Amino acid sequence: MDSILKKQEIVRRKVKAMPIPWQFFALAYAISWAMWGIVLLHNNGLLEVPGADALVYAGAFGPCIAGLVCAYVEGRAPSIRNLLRGILAVRQTWQSFGFTLLLLPGLMAAGTWVGARFGFHLPPVSVPMNPLVLLVIFVVVLMFAGFGEEIGWRGYALPRMLSESQLFPASLAMGFLWSVWHAPLFLLSSTVQHQVLSGRGIMLFLAFGICFSILFTWLYTTTGGSLFMAILFHSVFDFASIFLQPLASELALGIFVLLMVPPTAIIAVTWWMSPEHK
Repeated sequence: MDSILKKQEIVRRKVKAMPIPWQFFALAYAISWAMWGIVLLHNNGLLEVPGADALVYAGAFGPCIAGLVCAYVEGRAPSIRNLLRGILAVRQTWQSFGFTLLLLPGLMAAGTWVGARFGFHLPPVSVPMNPLVLLVIFVVVLMFAGFGEEIGWRGYALPRMLSESQLFPASLAMGFLWSVWHAPLFLLSSTVQHQVLSGRGIMLFLAFGICFSILFTWLYTTTGGSLFMAILFHSVFDFASIFLQPLASELALGIFVLLMVPPTAIIAVTWWMSPEHK
């Protein structure tokens, strides 16, 4: 545990002089929401846009574009290189890879089992269980959910948030801002967020986003600021979600969030008891 806390402190010291990147959040929201807004107008017959559905996926690159633009404005090419250097931080412990590859799929699988006890069964998935098809799907998820989002969220924004705040409040803020960024997707019928479109469903998604963010911060700091692990963590979650569908209903999402609480609570208590917090 002491070695983990030491790694987290090293990551925080690396970014001590960086300000909170409000300009990044504004730009990421503007890019993504503009694309998703066009799709919403198209779906309601207010605007005719050929191939509008593709903008649902293109909007996922809003955080990536915003992060690269802000990094360039901040320090030109060297700043971008510094941002992307974390993608090369591939050499990690087996514990880190276990956390990244198994934690969320395991919780989702447990949630599916618990949901079945309450009479909820997942709708069928029309994805061929062909290794090549699954590989292609994972690569697509890696591009959109991994690179599209995490270069911005964890690559650019999180280090700067950590420079101004303790681990827990920075994670809360990131989780809230990440969740709100998804807001237009609740209005688009082709998205998984639309399946939990209700006051309760939206609050559950916000709780999920905060838990997700805490896990992300833990992983990012304990791997020495590895953007590679953040991209992999997000991609594994989205890939597993295609089959285990944690947003298939309010019940499924609620169970998943409840199962996320213990690991996130343990992490929060660990942060709270650390010498740095005291």
